[in-house]
Amino acid sequence: MSDNDFRVAVVGAGGTGAYYGGALARAGAKVTMIARGPHLEAIRKNGLQLQSVLLGDFEVECAATDDMSTVDRVDLVIFAVKSWGTYTAIEAMASGGMVGDKTLIISTQNGIDRETSMTEAFGADHVIGCTATVSALISEPGVVKQAGGPGSLVIGEMNGGPSERATTLVERCLAAELAAEVHENIEMALWMKFTFICALSGMTALTRKPIGDIFAQKTTTEMYRQVLSEVAAVARAKGVAISEELVNSTLATTQGREPFIIGSMGHDLIAGNPIEIGLLNARVVEMGKQLGIPTPANFAIEAALRPHQYGAN
Repeated sequence: MSDNDFRVAVVGAGGTGAYYGGALARAGAKVTMIARGPHLEAIRKNGLQLQSVLLGDFEVECAATDDMSTVDRVDLVIFAVKSWGTYTAIEAMASGGMVGDKTLIISTQNGIDRETSMTEAFGADHVIGCTATVSALISEPGVVKQAGGPGSLVIGEMNGGPSERATTLVERCLAAELAAEVHENIEMALWMKFTFICALSGMTALTRKPIGDIFAQKTTTEMYRQVLSEVAAVARAKGVAISEELVNSTLATTQGREPFIIGSMGHDLIAGNPIEIGLLNARVVEMGKQLGIPTPANFAIEAALRPHQYGAN
């Protein structure tokens, strides 16, 4: 299959989805952006504009709609809606003809349960594990700005081991200049991303500050590390071997990133939008209770942010 025959639907073409989908569109894929409101209208009228420190600035023309029932079968779905919109989006996907017999689905969402939700809805044969790490936001309707993060995709089969379809998908992403790799233990990669995002989004939302300000203080740095350690302890109780050495390396790597980075939950909180607390730090607390693992730092974040769960708008 040539790039021009590769059909992609981005379900939730906000910052993250538009970044990855836009790169594939620039490489020749036939991409449909599922968006809404002024962002949708701007893409329809002017195309999608990406301003990226990794890919450069470019504009792509692509189909765009808010009605998934109008989208024909695709080869790849990039599922990038906010976690609280997961089930509504899944129902809309399932009601149309977007998902065919050989359609692959990857989720770039936060949270640790998204592959399970996709598998329950569409079957294991359609779902391939994925972690996405990028800082990208809608700066204005039709314009996505990617200012930080590695822009990486880690892809692998949920049951582990190599596969031709994972390798082929990664090759397509690399051809689009995306930083992509195959991981033969995607469960570990998913838990590492979950550990990272619970600390990044949880702490930047809690403090309303970017990571540079958090790491400038001993107290917030220590709490950041405690969040990581608690999630890792829950992972180990579930049989995923995230060691304290990996916790330390995750902290060190984050401390070396752009100081202005704020996690997606922090951005949503500041904007008055609904936040993903129920599927991030609160999910850690829930699993900790089930497994007998103390999670006081994650509980503090949950307690402080639950009143903002549904946003101010």
